[in-house]
Amino acid sequence: MPNASFTAWTLTIRPGILFSDSAPLTAEVVAFNLKAQQNDEANASLLAPISTVTATDPQTVVVTMSTAWSMFPEVLTTRIGTIAAPATLLGFDPRPVGTGPFLWSGVDEAGVTTLVKNPTYWKKGLPHLDAVRFVPIPDAADRVTAAIDGKVGMAAVDEPRQLVRLESVQNRDSKITIHDDRNAERPKVNIALETGKAPFDRLSARRAVAYATDRADILSKAFAGQGTIARGMMSDTSPWFVDRSAPARDVDRAKKQVEDYTKDTGLPLTFHLFVAPGTTMERVASIWRGQLEQAGIDLVIDLVEPATLSLAAAIGQFQAILQVGFGSSHPDFYEPLFYGIPAERTAVSSNTTRYVNPLVTRAFTDARSTADVTRQVDDYGTVQEQIAIDLPYLFLVQVREVIVSSPKLRDVTRWSTGSGVDGLGQDGATVSLAQLWIAR
Repeated sequence: MPNASFTAWTLTIRPGILFSDSAPLTAEVVAFNLKAQQNDEANASLLAPISTVTATDPQTVVVTMSTAWSMFPEVLTTRIGTIAAPATLLGFDPRPVGTGPFLWSGVDEAGVTTLVKNPTYWKKGLPHLDAVRFVPIPDAADRVTAAIDGKVGMAAVDEPRQLVRLESVQNRDSKITIHDDRNAERPKVNIALETGKAPFDRLSARRAVAYATDRADILSKAFAGQGTIARGMMSDTSPWFVDRSAPARDVDRAKKQVEDYTKDTGLPLTFHLFVAPGTTMERVASIWRGQLEQAGIDLVIDLVEPATLSLAAAIGQFQAILQVGFGSSHPDFYEPLFYGIPAERTAVSSNTTRYVNPLVTRAFTDARSTADVTRQVDDYGTVQEQIAIDLPYLFLVQVREVIVSSPKLRDVTRWSTGSGVDGLGQDGATVSLAQLWIAR
């Protein structure tokens, strides 16, 4: 529960919950986990508003904030709210020890991870399965074949041509069931433009590449029509979506922006695009390069390993990055991507594009200071509008991702919360495992 100003939240811990090693879940353990998450570099920017985390009694944690944060509970629905035993967090115990429906059993030489039923799981009657095995199958085609042949009971698929294949199989027979969460916030293929250095420190350069981009062509050729055109940082189905669509392709207007850029700088519009190796993303980059060429823009594609790409994004050593992201259900999660002080450039930043706009900063702050959804929609509308105007990101395609399962695997998307009400059964390619059962 929050205080009136959303600068303090009180978390009440459900009593009687045990870790898989029989240790009790207490407020102290929850506080320890939140502090550990706060100290993790990956979470530091998102959790920056947190000032203190205190266990005030065995079942109560109080979290205070330096600024209002009405959306703090949203954060607890992510992995940040996942609670591990302190010994696991500290590295004293190599086994993952938690409070969930399954216990970690081990990993074999083939990399197969086995989880077994937790007999002390706090939700009575669950899980139904005695064990779950996670089989690593890196190749998407092999993964789909394993699902079709019944060698695995469930698989996640987002590779476009394999999605087409799955639909073909489903239309022919009943070997598989496809679970497609069409209302989920879908990850988006996007291009981050470094607005703090040439050429994208100039709006004319950003407008030029935006006008030259044909999203429908990319969706058709790189994704076989699997997915939808991205119209911003939020999916069309999101209650937070405000239509501030990027400009439609207009090569003549793109050429005019190129002329303006060259007139102002005396230079041709040319830049490097960092891309992680992979068939689909490399295909997107190649198609985009061809589109830009038609507007007189020279694009050089650099294949960069993911770790190096992430480092380049953090320290701002790039011109443009092709990536997949913006898959969170709530726009508040994107606040760190736009945080900063005008004219200040830090060595390391969560703000990949180095785009800072006082209107965007104020909109995120205002949204965090209220629980009024109508006001929040207006605030996030401002964010989306400013991004569409200033173009620090180009959003291309919303990725389609599905779960494919055996028809014998039941209740794949049926889930209830701890209080017994219906919960979110599927979020993209994520489902719960506790309620699954197999029909004989």
